[in-house]
Amino acid sequence: MNYGLARARGAYVTVYDAEDLPDPDQLRTVHAAFQTASETTGCVQAPLIADNAEQTWLTAHWALEYRVQFGLMLRGLSALRLPVLLGGTSNHFRTSDLVRLGGWDAWNVTEDADLGIRLARAGLTCAYCPAPTTEDAPRRLSVWIAQRSRWIKGFLQTWLVLMRRPKQAYLELGPIGFVSAQLSLIAASLAPLAFAPCLILVGLVSIIDPWQIGLVGKALIVFSLSVSLIGDLTAPGRWSLMRVTAMITRPLYWPLHTLAAIRAIWELAKRPFFWAKTPHRPRQEKTYTSPCPTCSIGSSASASPPD
Repeated sequence: MNYGLARARGAYVTVYDAEDLPDPDQLRTVHAAFQTASETTGCVQAPLIADNAEQTWLTAHWALEYRVQFGLMLRGLSALRLPVLLGGTSNHFRTSDLVRLGGWDAWNVTEDADLGIRLARAGLTCAYCPAPTTEDAPRRLSVWIAQRSRWIKGFLQTWLVLMRRPKQAYLELGPIGFVSAQLSLIAASLAPLAFAPCLILVGLVSIIDPWQIGLVGKALIVFSLSVSLIGDLTAPGRWSLMRVTAMITRPLYWPLHTLAAIRAIWELAKRPFFWAKTPHRPRQEKTYTSPCPTCSIGSSASASPPD
């Protein structure tokens, strides 16, 4: 991408994965958004949707995660003008901003998330455009763990870079932005380590009489399950039997993140720049029938797609 950026001649740069199928109106809508956005809008991010959500239990969970991430988290952070861990595809930039920031970090295995933090440190915000891009979710557990471990390793790399000079990062992001970045990176990288141990602990407590989880423990369980359920219920996207199945079986999906987090930490120590490749298969053409919604650019006026 840095190679391409060095040769870019246009006013805007767009990143797509080769196998992606973006909404046909996405580029026009994003361009219209940039025309009315303030100069502090450094990126417009479109949501990613799994095209094979109905295929397996694993793809259903991955798809629902993306619905929550892009349909709720990204929209909320963009509206509040807080740091956003960008997705690796379907993000749109002003070329001048990318050049000023030095492009992407070639040593970070989630260069997109790192760039999102650097945009925020430079005083730039991310806008949300709901014109979607579809891609395939991993169908095999080995592929899922490899992909997820790379993400977690990259989030840890991004956090370590952010905290090289914490005082400077605090001054650049501001108190709310700094706390938001900390929570986003830590929740995405270190929290998964607790998923499997907590599930095992709850299982043991339920079958061993002398052990008591206590009122606080029960409250924490109810709280965590409620937060997950609210996110799954309110995330946009169509409903199906597979989506409901994913919602019900969420606690069985969480421990898989622990396996990925353990691998990520080991790789960060032993193979920090190793990039676990995710295989992709050829895609069939997808037909979009619904009109593209307008982009949300935080406090600026929304842009309408051109005729």
